[in-house]
Amino acid sequence: MAGRTPLWRRAFDAVEKPLGDTLASGARSGAFADLLAVGLRVNRRLQREVERRTRRALHLVNLPAATDVRRLSQQVTDLQRQVRSLERELAATTDRNRRKPPARR
Repeated sequence: MAGRTPLWRRAFDAVEKPLGDTLASGARSGAFADLLAVGLRVNRRLQREVERRTRRALHLVNLPAATDVRRLSQQVTDLQRQVRSLERELAATTDRNRRKPPARR
């Protein structure tokens, strides 16, 4: 009894082999590649439409959308960069003023 294959496994093997070969050859065809490309384009188009409608709905109830948050985040990053630049300029000016000997009159 230990060497016998279970009934469910024999049924699976009987269906999987011919079906698997057919699916594998179909997946290697040009038509499958074309269908997959179209499916990916449709999926992306649907995603953009859902995002657009979600953004509009959020704005109708005066809530920020992801694009708003992204834009604000970029503005904060730009401001941080400017502040660091101004801090460096201020530090350099302060160092120069400290090194300067006092002016004689």
